[in-house]
Amino acid sequence: MEHHARHVFIWKLMRPLVRLILLIRFNYRCRTVAPKGPCIVVCNHVTDWDPLLVGAAFRDQMYFLASEHIMRLGFVSRMLDWLVHPIVRQKSGSAAGAVKEMLRTLKNGCSVALFPEGNRCWDGVTRDFPASTGKLVRSGGASLVTFRLRGGYLSSPRWSGDSVRRGELRGELVKVYTPEELAKMSVTQINAAIARDIHVDAFDDQRSRPVLYRGKRLAENLETLLFVCPKCFSVGTLFSADDVFRCRRCGFETRYAPTGAFIGGDAPFSDVRGWNRWQDKQIEKRCAEAAADEPIFSDEGLELYSVQSGRSSELVGRGAIALYRDRLELPGGISVPVGEISGMSLRGPTDLYLSTSNGGSFLLRTHLALCTHKYLSACLFLGSPVGVGV
Repeated sequence: MEHHARHVFIWKLMRPLVRLILLIRFNYRCRTVAPKGPCIVVCNHVTDWDPLLVGAAFRDQMYFLASEHIMRLGFVSRMLDWLVHPIVRQKSGSAAGAVKEMLRTLKNGCSVALFPEGNRCWDGVTRDFPASTGKLVRSGGASLVTFRLRGGYLSSPRWSGDSVRRGELRGELVKVYTPEELAKMSVTQINAAIARDIHVDAFDDQRSRPVLYRGKRLAENLETLLFVCPKCFSVGTLFSADDVFRCRRCGFETRYAPTGAFIGGDAPFSDVRGWNRWQDKQIEKRCAEAAADEPIFSDEGLELYSVQSGRSSELVGRGAIALYRDRLELPGGISVPVGEISGMSLRGPTDLYLSTSNGGSFLLRTHLALCTHKYLSACLFLGSPVGVGV
């Protein structure tokens, strides 16, 4: 807190410039929000730009909860810490330390902001978030401010990597709950209010008010999410090029339009949301039908890192990953029982973090366009106590 005055100065200096950049980059528009006193700001999570999108709307400085990976970027990490001092939480690991720091920050009269889903949404629909979010809000003794981003998913789909499409992106203040109001609400009621206030379905929004999101290579890297062909049901045979998405095995082909819809090729789904929901059922079916010695999913070309203290990582091995009903086989000869996987999370389209009940923390990385999200989904269906979100 001894550097708080610097953080406030930087916030006031940079916010107008950030708003201009976001307007040019995304056609982002928001009204200035200025809630009284320290508050907890919660927002849906749709892009890597979300802290800037939220911060641009708030007059007063706040501290953001962020993933630990930003502290392993050398000089960039040191600069971020000096400029804004994010509250760091290790991906897929315990949040106890981060929660304590947020509560201390609120006690010192400063505001905090978090994206309770912990991960950007995959298919345009706001995800579930940990039930402990309501407990944090109730314990904070501050106001709760719910804020919503609309248009973010189609501006920068998670599966698209760094690709940005310019259409329309809006930041909206939903509601301010005073400490007195929160004191009368149960944790369950607070969570329900947050879920209602930050919920966004990108494709429902498109149906009610269509917007074109124009850009280059609109479909590229879509296979990092959608990996089951809806025509021949083969796994890992889908690939993208420019705005085309096709199957190597059966020749199925469709196009991804600037509206976010699939057009042509007799695609059985109108959008990513529908395809992903169908795909989840296919994952569940494979988990239920797989023999004990038969891998449910497997992929080559991954690197495994051991993550230490959230600030450094060490390469453990290179090779394949394979998920069985009872275990997850990792590069370097490491085998983790499914029941001992205590957390899983993704950064970007493919970086898969996992933690184990014995305190292990790992990162799986690949330079290939393949779907690692399926391992998280499958572990949930297999009954693994995977904690999803930050």
